[in-house]
Amino acid sequence: MDNSILNVEQAVEFLGVSEKTLIKLLREEHIPARKIGREWRFSKEALIRWLSSGDSRNYINKAEIYQISVDESGKSEHLLDDICSHLSSLKSTNNIKLILKELDKDVNIPDDVNLRMSYKQQRDIEKLEFKVYWPQREEYKIDINQK
Repeated sequence: MDNSILNVEQAVEFLGVSEKTLIKLLREEHIPARKIGREWRFSKEALIRWLSSGDSRNYINKAEIYQISVDESGKSEHLLDDICSHLSSLKSTNNIKLILKELDKDVNIPDDVNLRMSYKQQRDIEKLEFKVYWPQREEYKIDINQK
């Protein structure tokens, strides 16, 4: 029998992942596969091409479709003063573009938001994060195909 076409169990073994991971890949990663009846089939050659065409940078923050950020370095006292200054300007207008000038358009913070404060040790750095977040609004959605 030709082993260039794999079923789910064979694809799991070939890729060295769990069945749960393979199902997740089928749902989210556009893995090359064909459903025949109720069964998935995979071309070994297509899986190799798919693996070799990937770039790990595409997966680091896949949940973040659009991001603009600014990094500043300096003494903690000065940076904390900068945070207070930025927050003060935001408080008067609610327009994020005042502090992130690279934004394509004005983005206003809604009245009802959430605040998350966290401390993390990640890789070789420590982080203190303050996140203000809210559900995405239709009028601010970014068309990722235009980026």
